[in-house]
Amino acid sequence: MGEARSRFFPGALLVALLSPVGGPALAQEAGEVSGHVQDAQGQALQGVTLKLLKTGQEANQEQTSDAQGNFRFERLASGVYIATAAMDGYGSVTCPGVRLVAGLSRRLDIKMMPAEGEQSSSSCQVVVE
Repeated sequence: MGEARSRFFPGALLVALLSPVGGPALAQEAGEVSGHVQDAQGQALQGVTLKLLKTGQEANQEQTSDAQGNFRFERLASGVYIATAAMDGYGSVTCPGVRLVAGLSRRLDIKMMPAEGEQSSSSCQVVVE
């Protein structure tokens, strides 16, 4: 009986060590960027294409705002990102320098104005959470 315990214990210990610690430890390594998109009257905009590009990388992530104008990018590595928002009929918005640190979140409050030629007064505000 003592022999059975010694063979079982190392495997059980490995599972116990990896399961509770592995998940939360990995979650702490990532951050998120979420936010809300609205028009000039403060109404939520659904269907806005949002892109998030990490500085120095070519691939970006893409989301679309939901019916409440909300969006979320999860499990992001630390670094500096550039966020863009675009929708037909509205001026595009660029939010440069969105700095993300492991375990922290950033919220982007984006206001999109109707496109008027080349100029737009659309805006983006980055909020630390």
